Order: sequence, then structure tokens, then C-alpha cells
Amino acid sequence: MGVVAGTALLIRYLYSFFFYLALPVVFLRLLWRSRKEPVYRSNLLQRLGFGEPLSGHKLIWVHAVSAGETIAATPLVLRLLSQGYEVLITNMTPTGRERAFGLLGRRVENRYAPYDTPGAVKRFLRLTNPRALIIIDTELWPNMLHYAAARGVKTIVVNGRLSEKSTRGYQRISALSVPMMTSIFRVAAQSEPQGRRFVALGLEEQKLSVTGSTKFDVEHDKSPSAASELLGPSFHDRFVLVAASTHHGEEEEMLKALTLLEKIVPDILLVLVPRHPYRAEEVLRLCKKSGFITQKHSDGRACDDATRVYLLDTMGELMTFFGMANAAFVGGSLAPTGGHNPMEPASFGVPVFMGPYIRNVSDIAQQFIDEGGMKIVHTALDLVEEIQLIQSSEAELQRRVEALSRVMMRNKGALDRVEKLVVQAMEQPTATIHR
Repeated sequence: MGVVAGTALLIRYLYSFFFYLALPVVFLRLLWRSRKEPVYRSNLLQRLGFGEPLSGHKLIWVHAVSAGETIAATPLVLRLLSQGYEVLITNMTPTGRERAFGLLGRRVENRYAPYDTPGAVKRFLRLTNPRALIIIDTELWPNMLHYAAARGVKTIVVNGRLSEKSTRGYQRISALSVPMMTSIFRVAAQSEPQGRRFVALGLEEQKLSVTGSTKFDVEHDKSPSAASELLGPSFHDRFVLVAASTHHGEEEEMLKALTLLEKIVPDILLVLVPRHPYRAEEVLRLCKKSGFITQKHSDGRACDDATRVYLLDTMGELMTFFGMANAAFVGGSLAPTGGHNPMEPASFGVPVFMGPYIRNVSDIAQQFIDEGGMKIVHTALDLVEEIQLIQSSEAELQRRVEALSRVMMRNKGALDRVEKLVVQAMEQPTATIHR
């Protein structure tokens, strides 16, 4: 064993050692979160790699961290299922599991991903025996990648992205990141700059494909739903602003904006959608404290004329509300979280606004910004001025809608390219398995 390989092995052993030490704290954190979200207490053994053994011979393991990645993975999963492959989806969060079940039901096996310890990962791989691992976005774990490669499992990173900040961080731990890149079979990057960052970390050039993001190919169901049938009449004659995937601090800014907008757009209705549904009661108290008549979606009744804030406190219905919106703010961007997916409202032709913190979606968001379909706002007043502009100018509204459409259409086709890569990988002979 060479000096470099020996150093890499030692670093991974140290990483694994400290991960084992951290496990009690990790599980205590899960139990702490389960006070508000009891679902965090379920299936804990799956996080250690335990579960029923799977007997399929054409199994593809798809790892999607949470809800957004699961939604992005679904069209690819459906195509793979139609070709006779079996699919196991893993998530890290209960919201991801909920979305997987809601979108794919019993057509796939769904489990929590094992924590990245050697024991949990090897146990999981032995029980499930996948032939390929598809990682949605960039959820890279050293032991997951190492032991998958050791068993001959081909790892394909789909919608691959790395920010400049993340790349610098990985470069500081090159003894860990270079072996990770070596273990990867293929990276399907969102863009050329994103792909170059993987290569800079040690990915072999021939393993890189620039496919674009499959998120542009997600087709949202725009047919009438129970919610749109119930709420459509009361929403139809109002200016509806959807504030989606909001985090702590962002609801306050939206309510400040609403206070100002009421004087300009008297019929405005703010739909607040906290990123984490367990925060719904906290947000409800905030709205009432601010003096706004607020109604919860889970109440199951039509929206009253006097309601100023409609609180979407359920999962899986956001697309229905984008379909009824006149404008959308995408959260995690005024709070320094990094921003959530602007493509969902854009696909409905809804003018989009985000705050300045968009590092998680920078490549995609920048396309919408450059084309003129999305605007960055820094304060509630900025948002008010932008909404006043599109509400008062039909020409400006149309320009933004057309800009969103151009970006969406220009980026379609990634799903076809990624599907081809996965099928090619599955049809290639599998390397000798090291157990």
C-alpha cells in the first residue's frame, strides 16, 4: 500500500471512529426532534442499516435526502420501473419518506439511508444488494461511496452540483475527498462549471457528463384537485402571493410586506407555507399576533373573504397553490439557509422572488435572474415594490412569465440523458464484489 493510499485509509478510519462516537448524540437529536415530530422516532434501526433483505437482481438504490430531491428523482424512478428495474429509495428525513410514498406508493421499497459508519453501510448493502446507486444532487458520504464501490455497485451522481465554497472545503480534506471521487462511477453534472469542480477534486475526466438538471423535466400535475375545487372560487378574485418553504424570520418579513401591500392591493391574500409543517402553530401565533385574520388549510373549509393569511400546514399540496398564485416568494433565501427550488413556481408561469441567499440553487436561480423572470429582494419593502410593479403593469408581468418559460424550455432534456447513462451502467458487467 502506497503512502497516499495509507493516508487516505487512516483518514477514513478516523472519520469512521468519530462518527461512531457521535452516534449517541445523533440519536438524542432525533429523539429531541421527535417531541414536535413523532415520526422521527420511527424506523430507527433502518438508520443503522437493518431491514428486511431484498432478493431482486436488477435493484437500483436511489438516495434522495429530503422532499425536494425525492420530487426530482420521481420521473427517473418511473422510467426505470417501466424498464423492469426494481428501485429502493432512501431518505434522511421523514418529509422525504412522505413524498416518496405519496408519489410512488408501493411501487418502490422505501427506507431511511444508513448512517455513514462502516457497520451500517456494509449491513445495508449486504441486505439489499443493489447493482447501482443513484445519488440525487450531491449527498456524498465517504463510507457509502467506498463500500458501494468495493461491492461493485456503480455510483452515479445525478444533478451533480458543488458550490465554490463546498469545493474549497473538500480540497482541504483531499485525503478523504479524492478517494470519494475515485469511488464514483459517473457524475451527471447540472452545468459545465459544476462538473469542473468535481474534476478539480479528483474525478477522472471520462467520468464526467454534463446533462443539466432533471428538475426541469419534472411535470407537475395541473389538473383540478380537491383543494383547488374548494378554494378556487375564493382565490380567483384575489391577488395571491405564495410564500413557500419559509424558515424562521422569513414569515415576519412576509407579514411586514403584507401590511404594506394591503394599502396598494386591497384584495391581497398571503399563503404562508413553512418549510417544516411542525412550525405551523408557531407561525399561526405569529400571524395572529400581527393582527391578521388567519386560516389553516387543515381546517378543510373554503377561504373566508376576511382572511388575510392562509396557512398551508399540510404536506404534498404546494403545487396546487402555485397553480392559483399570482406571485411566489421562495424561502430559505432571506434566512441564510441557501434557498429552495425556484423551478416549481416557474413551471406554473408564476413570477418568482427570492432573497440574496441562493447558494444551494445558484446555477439554476441565476438563469432565471439573467433572463429577467426572477428578482432578488433583500427586504419586505423590496418585495412590495416588485409586486406593485407586476400588479400594475400587464406588459411587465407578461415579460417575466415569458422569461420563465424560456429558461424552463431551454433546460429540458436532462432526464433523457440521465436515463441513458443509468441504463448503460446497469447493462455493463459488474466488477468483482469484495464482501
